[in-house]
Order: sequence, then structure tokens, then C-alpha cells
Amino acid sequence: MLANFSYIERDSFVHRLDPRTKIILLFVYSFTVLQTSNVWIVAIGFLLVMVYYALAHLHWRETKQTWRLIFTISIGLALVNYILSRGNILQGVDVNHIHVLITFPFVGFQTQPPYIGIAPLTLSTESLVFLLTQLLRNVSIAAIAILIPFTIDPGQLGVAFKGIGLPDKFAYAIDLSFRFLPTVFRDFETTLAAQQARGFELDKLRGGLIKKIIRITPLILPVVIGSILGSDDIINAMELRCFGVGKRTWLAELHMFRCDYLLLVWGILVLLAVTLLNILGNYYSLSLLHMIHTQGIPPFLAP
Repeated sequence: MLANFSYIERDSFVHRLDPRTKIILLFVYSFTVLQTSNVWIVAIGFLLVMVYYALAHLHWRETKQTWRLIFTISIGLALVNYILSRGNILQGVDVNHIHVLITFPFVGFQTQPPYIGIAPLTLSTESLVFLLTQLLRNVSIAAIAILIPFTIDPGQLGVAFKGIGLPDKFAYAIDLSFRFLPTVFRDFETTLAAQQARGFELDKLRGGLIKKIIRITPLILPVVIGSILGSDDIINAMELRCFGVGKRTWLAELHMFRCDYLLLVWGILVLLAVTLLNILGNYYSLSLLHMIHTQGIPPFLAP
């Protein structure tokens, strides 16, 4: 599954924001929700992110490949984590008594040879809520992340990362990375169309894994070689222009407006508040101070 992150030019609230604001909000929100497993806090963050995403006015047909990839990875990670932990979750204050719904045999690790055997896999109210929390957290972080390539002009990416304090080399490397992915996607589509015109059928690959890899070589090899040659051309061009010898100047200039400052101040204040609750919650058992250390399961689900 390939996802093409292409800039979509549009006049929306999110598009008009300073690129540095979008990048900083991504890190601020990520550090905020990663500090808690409270389903209510994560759900509120998810709803706010969905409102923020809706203000970008991106259509499903423009981002469906990306969202399919996000859903696949998010659900896969949540299920793998659930299976590897055998249904267990971090025990918090309000998770002293697990409300087991069903237990069924599954493959698990053991401390004695043969180290792998039959082990119980528990499905509980707490584990289901934890799965939901993981999904909401991962999808909301991804929603903010995909707004960066879709709503920031590629010509402003380098200066944006430079503007948040990264060195010129790192800023330009990230800039090239965002430009490189759509180029690879375009080359892949061109190569696939050319090979299909010669009778290559991607949907009818037969045989084992090794045979499938060998048969798909006519499709992958030209894309890889073309990417290597293109990268070499970029390196030569940068060396001819003495990139990295002195301080770099950027053609584009970024300017923050009032809405940018308001969003950044609000986001940083929320991050500081959650961080303070996270620290105080380790020392005090008061419900408000210890809130982010609990799952926040509704009483009717876990009486």
C-alpha cells in the first residue's frame, strides 16, 4: 500500500496557519496525550483534533490512501500489543480489579522450555477500553501529522523546520524527504503502467514469497535505480553550490499571526498542565491530581 503525501492548495483556516505552528502543534499534542491513558482525556483530544482536521477542508478522495494506511497500522499495532501482553494492561489505581469478560487459550511465552505454549488470553473491560484509547491516540496524532504535508507548501517546509531551530542541514534533509516520497510514487505509477503495457500483471502473482519477490523485480528495480540516480544528481548539485560551507539563506519568509500565537499558547498551556498533573499524580492520590494515571472507565461498564 502506497500513500502519496501531496500538497493540496486550498484556502482554509489550517492552510493559512504558519507552517511552524502546525509542526509545533504536532509535537505538543503528541507529548500531551502520550502522558495519559485516561480514555476521557484522549477522547476529548481526539474530538479537538477532528475539528482541527475538518478546518483544513480536505476531501476523502484526496486522502483516502493515507487514511487506509493509518487505520491499518493503528489497528494492527493495537491488536499486536494486546496479543503480546496477553490482554494485560498497566495496573492503575482504578484497575485493581479486572472485570474479565472472557478468557480463551492462546499461544504465549513461558519461562521454561520450550518457552512457547498455551497461555490464557484475557478479554476484559479494561483491556477493551485500553484498546480504544490506543486507537484514539494513534489516529489523532496521525491526523495532525498528515496535515503537515497536505497543507504546507513544499517550498516552505525547509524554512519552517529551520524556523523552529533545526540546523540548515537537518531542515533541508527533511525538506527533501517530503519532496522525495511523491516523486517515488510518481515513478512507481509510471513504471507500473509501462510494465502492464508489456503484459505484467501485479494481481496474478503466484508461488511462494521468494517467487513473488523475483517476479515483482521488473517493477521494483527500475524505481530503486531511478531513486538512487536522482539522489546522486541532487548531491552533485548541492556540492556544486557549496551547500553546508556557510550559513544558508532562505528565499521564503514566514510570518505568524494572532491565531498562530493563540493556538501555540493554548497548546503549550495544556501540555504544561498535563505534565504537572502527571508529576503530582505520582505523589498524591487525590482524584483530580491522579486523574491522568487512571483509565477513567465509566461505572456502568465496570461496576
